[in-house]
Amino acid sequence: MKKYPLFKIHAKAPDIVLGISNVLASGFINEGEEVVKLTAALQKRFQTDKLSLLNSCTSALTLALKLSDVGDGGVVSSTSMTCVATNAPIGSLGASIEWADIDSSTGMIDPKKVSLAIDDLRYEGKRVKAVIAVAWAGTPPELQELSELCSRKGVKLLLDAAHAFDAEYAGHQIHMFADFTCYSFQAIKHFTTGDGGALVCKDELHHKRAKALKWFGLDRDQAKDEKGDWKGQQWDVDIVEAGYKFNMNNLAASIGLTQLNYIDDLIDAHRSNASLYDELLDDVTGVVPLRKPAFSTSSHWVYTVCLTGKLAGHRDRILKALNDRGVMAGVVHVPNHTYTAFKSFMKPLPGVDKFSSTQFSLPCGWWLEPNDIKKIVEILKDTL
Repeated sequence: MKKYPLFKIHAKAPDIVLGISNVLASGFINEGEEVVKLTAALQKRFQTDKLSLLNSCTSALTLALKLSDVGDGGVVSSTSMTCVATNAPIGSLGASIEWADIDSSTGMIDPKKVSLAIDDLRYEGKRVKAVIAVAWAGTPPELQELSELCSRKGVKLLLDAAHAFDAEYAGHQIHMFADFTCYSFQAIKHFTTGDGGALVCKDELHHKRAKALKWFGLDRDQAKDEKGDWKGQQWDVDIVEAGYKFNMNNLAASIGLTQLNYIDDLIDAHRSNASLYDELLDDVTGVVPLRKPAFSTSSHWVYTVCLTGKLAGHRDRILKALNDRGVMAGVVHVPNHTYTAFKSFMKPLPGVDKFSSTQFSLPCGWWLEPNDIKKIVEILKDTL
């Protein structure tokens, strides 16, 4: 029986091994020349000079929250419908979470509900510092509306773009609409460095702070030569703001530099497969693809659908039937508010409840040919 995995790591082994071997032979494994090269390449791709490479998207989110002045007594409005990595850093900084309900047709936060929540919190005397929006499955949320809302309310907008490498909104890079945009380069994402991430800041002051905070509070750029290699130990430096050990190393960056040779073809394949799903599922009753907000161009990490009508209560049965026939569909993420770790922030979230109980994601990646997508849809129809 042929299997259709939901995720698959793209790795051209000879190229990756060569890059890693060169780093090992150089004797310099930590942040250096390869990180400088990858930073420059991604800054060019994303059309920004305010991108910092990190060891994970979780680290990027932590830095973004700290740069948003989130700390003891602060409140962050966030979505429960996401990876736990989105919300775990909030508690680690001593802040609390106010869940924003989602639009069940998109899986992403509803700007109108966010606005009302901020007003209610401020009426209660609470300090709302930031809003976190997630680009579910690679599709940007209502970024223009969220950006204008956060600007009016005087709070920072953080975009968790872990799924959304190369996604666009209104023809622009998605980071242009947020104060901080956090990318994941974890193993199963479109673009991978084995494990890693990036933070894009809107303004230069935050970018400079991020560069220092990712290395205990020291700006490593001041200790590098023109190639990006470490010039040697420096003793005459001061740490103004204590930071973390969040930097990317040369081994990870070398994998990323190899991935850049293939990423355009990979993204094109994801989008092409998603378009074919759109066509094939158009007349399938009870299976509704995730609605894409106007002006959003998705990178389609996975292809999410929701079950409606008579099928709404049969998600788990259908998933098992798909898995039994080799289609490794899945729910991807569990609502965070159901975890014991977040029980103190519990509140009714009808949009999340509806979406999470009826949604699942189908394989959509570069490893699938058009005939594979057609077969997956055929199997799906058989299970309904």
